[in-house]
Formats: sequence, C-alpha cells, structure tokens
Amino acid sequence: MNNLPIHSLLPSLRDAFATHAQVILEAPTGAGKSTALPLAMLDWAEISGRILMLEPRRVAARSVAQFIASCRQQAVGQEVGFRVRGEAKVSRDTRLEIVTEGILTRMIQQDPELTGIDMIIFDEIHERHLTTDLGLALALEVQSSLRDDLKILAMSATLSGLALSELMPYAALLKSEGRTFPVEIIYRAVAGQQHWLDHLSRTVLDSAASITDSGPQDILVFLPGKAEILRVAQYLAERLDGSRVAICPLYGELSAQEQDRAIKADASGRRKIVLSTNVAESSLTIEGIGLVIDSGYKRQASFNPKTGVTRLSLKRISQASATQRAGRAGRLAAGVCIRLWGQEEHQRLLKADEPEISQADLVSMAHDCAYWGAKSFSDLLLLTAPPSVNEALAWQLLRRLDVVDGQNKLTAHGKAAYELGCHPRLAHMLLAAKSHSTELAALACLLAGILEARGLPRKGADIMNYLHFATQGSAGQQAKQWLRKLALDSKFTQADLGAIASHAHHRDVGLLLALAYPDRIAKSRGVEGYQLANGTGVVLSAEDALAQTPWLVVADFQETEGKTAGRVYLACPLQPSLFDHELADLVDTHEQCGWDETKGRAVAERQAKVGQILLKSETIANPNRAQIVAALVNYIRQQGLQILNWNANLEQFQARLHLARSLDPTADWPDMSDAALLADLETWLAPYLENVNNLPQLQKLDCFSLVMNQLSWSQQQALDALLPTSWPLATGTFAPIVYETSGRALLRVRLQETFGMADSPLLAQGKLKVTMELLSPAQRPLALTADLASFWQGPYVEVKKEMRGRYPKHLWPDDPANTLPTKFTKKKTLGLSQS
Repeated sequence: MNNLPIHSLLPSLRDAFATHAQVILEAPTGAGKSTALPLAMLDWAEISGRILMLEPRRVAARSVAQFIASCRQQAVGQEVGFRVRGEAKVSRDTRLEIVTEGILTRMIQQDPELTGIDMIIFDEIHERHLTTDLGLALALEVQSSLRDDLKILAMSATLSGLALSELMPYAALLKSEGRTFPVEIIYRAVAGQQHWLDHLSRTVLDSAASITDSGPQDILVFLPGKAEILRVAQYLAERLDGSRVAICPLYGELSAQEQDRAIKADASGRRKIVLSTNVAESSLTIEGIGLVIDSGYKRQASFNPKTGVTRLSLKRISQASATQRAGRAGRLAAGVCIRLWGQEEHQRLLKADEPEISQADLVSMAHDCAYWGAKSFSDLLLLTAPPSVNEALAWQLLRRLDVVDGQNKLTAHGKAAYELGCHPRLAHMLLAAKSHSTELAALACLLAGILEARGLPRKGADIMNYLHFATQGSAGQQAKQWLRKLALDSKFTQADLGAIASHAHHRDVGLLLALAYPDRIAKSRGVEGYQLANGTGVVLSAEDALAQTPWLVVADFQETEGKTAGRVYLACPLQPSLFDHELADLVDTHEQCGWDETKGRAVAERQAKVGQILLKSETIANPNRAQIVAALVNYIRQQGLQILNWNANLEQFQARLHLARSLDPTADWPDMSDAALLADLETWLAPYLENVNNLPQLQKLDCFSLVMNQLSWSQQQALDALLPTSWPLATGTFAPIVYETSGRALLRVRLQETFGMADSPLLAQGKLKVTMELLSPAQRPLALTADLASFWQGPYVEVKKEMRGRYPKHLWPDDPANTLPTKFTKKKTLGLSQS
C-alpha cells in the first residue's frame, strides 16, 4: 500500500486542503485513490470528524470497506464501515463510512448540516451515475450555504470531457500517476455468422486451457448482464474440471457472500474464472486476475419519454470503459486483454459513456429536489442538465401522485412519501392504502416487496401469482420493512401476512396498482393488445391467463427494439367500477368538439377519460359558439392551411419574412411559417370565425389579409423597403421579384428592358443581390445571372448572335450597358425617339 502512486501526492493533498475547501483529483487506475488515500486520511490530525466516501456500486463499497478495515486490523463496522441499501455496518466508532445507492443524498436531506462529518469523497465520479451527480450538487450547496468548513474531494480516473472545474472553479486541481503493469491488447472479432456469446464462450474455454499454476492467471470476463453470465457459466461448467477451476459469477443481485467469493482468492486454491457485469470495471480489485476477456457490451437502461418506461438494451461500451476493463488485467503483473471486436470498430466507439442523467427516469430525482426545496433541476449545481422532456414528465407524475403541488412544491403527502425511502409510486400506494385500512396497507407492503424484488421466478403476468414470495426471503424482508415504516409491524404476524397473500382479491390488488401506476391503467383494444392511459400500446403473451382481460393495471412492461408495443411482465385485472368511487380522482371530464366532414358542421360531446383512455361519452345537442370555433380551429390544424382561401401572395409573403428574419434579425420579425401559423390559429384566425358555421363560409374569409395584418403598418412598410415585391425599371415596368425558399431573390424581365443597367439590383440594404432571369421578346428564358455586368461582357455576345436571327425586329446592341432600355421593336422604339 505504501508504494502506491497516491502516497507521493499525500503531502500536496494535505496542503491543498489547508487552503481550499474543494479539491479535484485525477488519478488513473491503480493509483490507490479508493483505498490508500482514505486509509491515510484516517491518520490526518486535521480531520477530527467522520469521512464519507461515495462509491457508485454496492459491490465496491463493501469490498473497499473490508479491505481498509483489514489494513487497520479491525472488523468492518468499527473504525471503517459501509452503508448500502438494505445493509449497514457502522457504529459510534466509525470514522470512515463508505456509502452508495443514494445513501449520501438521504443523509444530506435528513441533516443538511452533516453534523460530525468533515470530509466527503466522491470516488469514480467519471462514471456519471445519477446518484453521484445529485449527491455532489447537494454537497456543494451544503458547503456554500451551511458548512464552509466542509471539505469535498472529487476523484476521477480521467477529467476528459468532465466539466468538474466549471462546477467547482475554486477547487485545487491535483493529478496522480496510475499504477498498472503493461497489458497486451488482442483483438479477436466474431467471425462470420457466429453469435458473439458463442464466440466469447469458446474464447474463455480456450483461454482456461492455458492457465498455469504460477503468476496471476485468473480470468475476468466482462458480460452485459445476469442472463449472459448464467449462460456462459453453464457452458463452462459442463466442459471444465471443477476441482481445478472455480467459475464465479459477479453481478448486483448476488448475496454479499457470493460476491466475496468472486473477489477473493479461491479457498481451495483453484484458478478462478470471474464472469462479471461492469461492476468490476473500477474501484474493485479482484485478486489474481491476469487475463481479461471483454465482450464489449453492456446492458444500458434508457428512459423513453414517449412511453414512460425504461428500456434495457444491449449497447457497445465506450473507449474509456474498454480502457478501464483492460486495466483490470494489469493490477498485479503484466497481463493480457482479449477484446472480442475489431481494432477498426474500436476507433468508432464513443469516447466516453453518456451521463446517466441524460437517459434516466427522473421521477425519484425530482422527488429529491422537491424535498430539498428545489422546484426545478436548474436550481441545483449539476454537472449536466437533464433533457427537459424527461424532467417535465417527472414533475407531471409527482403532481398526479399528489407528491408536489402545481408549483412543484412538496406537499405533506410528498414529505411522508419521501421519508418512506422508496420510489414515489410505491410510497404513494403505501400511504394511500394505510389511509384506507390496515389490511389494505399490509397487502400494499406485500406488493411493494414484489415490485422491488429481483430474480423472482417467472409465473405469468398476473402479480397475484407472486404474492406468496413476498412473505419470505428478501422480498419478505422488504415487505416487513414497509410495515415497520408504516408503524404496522406489531399488527401482523408472519401467519397474518400469509393469510393476506392467500386471500387477496383482484379488486384490491388492482386498486393498489392503479394508485402506484395511474399512467399504466390499460384497456383492451379489442383486436390485439392494450392501450395504456399514457397512450402507449402494450401486448400480453397470447398464452397468458390475463390475455382476454378487458381492463388491466400494468406494473412492469418492457420495450423491445423493432417492436411497436411493449411486452407486459406484471399486471393485474382492474374493475372499471373503481372509477366511480375509489379511483374517481383519476377521471377527467371535459367537453370535446370536432368537425364532422359528413355533416359539414361542428359536433360536440362530453367525455370522461382516464389519461388517454375514453371511459364514456355523451353527445352535446347544441354546441356553443366557443365550441364551434374550437372545432374549426382543430379541423384546420388536422387538414392544414391549404383548406383556407389563400391569396397567391401568401407564399411570397412567408418567404420574404423568413428572409428578413435572417438578413435583419434586430428588427424582431415574427415567424409566419405554416407551422407557426397553425400553432397560433387562436390569435390570428379564431376572432374572425364568430359568424362561420361551415366550410364554404370559412373559404370566403380573406385569410391572406388576416395574416399580413399581423404585422404593424410600420413593419409592413419596412418589409416592402427591405424586400420589395417588384423592381421599377427605366421603361416604366415594375418587374416582379420572386423570393425562393433557398433565400434567392429572382427578377424575371425581358432582356431589352435591362439595357443601360450596369449591374444586378441590390436588396436588403445591399445584403442581397438579385438574380436576374433575362427573357426573350417571347418571354422565354435566355440567361440566369446574379452578375449583370459580367453577363454583358461575356455570355451576352453569344445570346446576341443567336437572337438577332430569331428576333430581327428587336434591338440587340453591341454595347447594351450604354443603350437605352425599351419594351418595343426597333421600328417602334425609333418612332418613339423621333417623336
């Protein structure tokens, strides 16, 4: 430990903290930032309080805590402890506490002054986990407003593409060398039509045959998820000698003991093949690794705002992630990394992973913001702003759940929901159930246990089939935790919970799920699948027992690439009679008016809807004037502006305005594009529809004048001066100017009328040169030029030769630039000049 590169930086780090409250440390793999640094800090006299270190992953938090505790020759939970979701080993003596999974955020929310804490360390901040970004934002606010003595250390393997210095402009910046041994990179792409997982399995098997008894020869295989890990584990177990090789899965759902088995040396001295997700990418040293085999894939969660669901999909890793993975082979000695893709493909990978905030469901984060007192994510010092649509949807759901009010301020219900410590959907369900009855609350706890459980066996889509699982194992422990938090644990024995699970009724379960997932209430489409209240389409397996159920509440569904509808995995039948009483708050009643093309008039009806699902409707016999106008406006939006009576000048008017906006932006020209006009029909058209009852009357309106009059008189005058509709010629002709969408101004004129002009006209105060389409006496195109002076000197000579023979009665002078223009033949022009 004393030889790690971070040790040479410790004096500089102590000096930096003597004068700075914030330090940014760049320390590559192997520097010792996750272990040797916090270990050394325990002996710094200037740190008398506790040190919190945030680790993005639970496996790493446990492992780092155990390692540092062993270096202090203590058990975990004494001087060094950890706290992750569902597990904590800390005591009154704990001075270094390693936390994860949003634990830091909860600690700050519960005690904004962070009493007794001197230092917060953010490890692996380059991984850009959502909880890390939020925790850093809150810690910075605490430091600036409540605790100027609080120290913050942000550590990253790389600062490339990370705007930490912009977020913390006064932080001291330090850089440590990494320590890894050379790693040989071998590219071994999948050949032909072979599936990548079969190729990986064969590569691992071949590599296992070359394991020797000396040196770090254990194999670390990076796979995207649990399913692939289990498949490869089975393939290897059937072909390898278990007395010589230990196959060790490593993923988040495993118990602490199973994870430790993968991380530590095998108790029987066997060589290990560790099959891991990206939990082993950083902050986790797995003993004995000398070879890394990298699939190049990860399982990435991305939120789809159109459907309101998070999709898990297979994605290529980034170059930065590939570097981190390869570095695992060089922690103890020179190693090898086999990448199962080509070197050319490697250059096409993203440089770094996208931050989680850019692609995550933000409902829980919005709940955190509201509890903190922020009404928008922009109120926080975040490294990256989230997509506005994702944030808007998060606040919208919280309002529907009564967690926040219309101004995004936390309600009393929202405060109680936050303090339960679960997802806002489940918290709302639990609290609403408790307000109804203790038995319903107990059933809600069982459902919450199922919905938060991992690795349940598949027993169809009906969530009722899983209720007995919520009375035992990890799901049962979770259910009991909710009972405790609702202060109901003393009212229900294990036998009581078993009875509630056995006698649960679909009506009650459907009600509870509708409280948690109001946007996922689903109605059968009649032909195939269901429509959710949020408008999304979902399907059930045809063999599933729920497939013919008219109404459902969908608790879990997943999208699949290439499919138009998501597949339902957990649901419950819903009785529509609940909308009359218990779920009446979810029903919106409003009047809808539309245009009936067959009848040629407006029709109106009163609709009761749950989200986008129509419950019932009734016809309104005599629509009022406002409804008729609304129907006309909606009809025009559906059909487009072409159904109106447009003067032919409208397109030119729009083109001129568009060009004016680009050439003269300071004049604040309005947007009059089709899209803008359709969006603003209520302003410029609706006031003139008071006496319009049918389409013939609509088409009699002079809509061009209505649009043009959206400009003030001075704006109309300025537009005519800037981009006139015609150009006056010396012959008295006003030649029309056509403005094209490309931005070109085209002047069509007979060539004889341009004699005497030295060059093409200039518009927009000299910013736009007119393109001239020069015409023959028969109005046919002869030439197109934006440089009349050059035309006279060159192309005109050829035009003159050809035209003299075809139109001998017209003037074709040798010096057109110095000839008087004319509209007539030579004879008439001569007669006019003599008279």
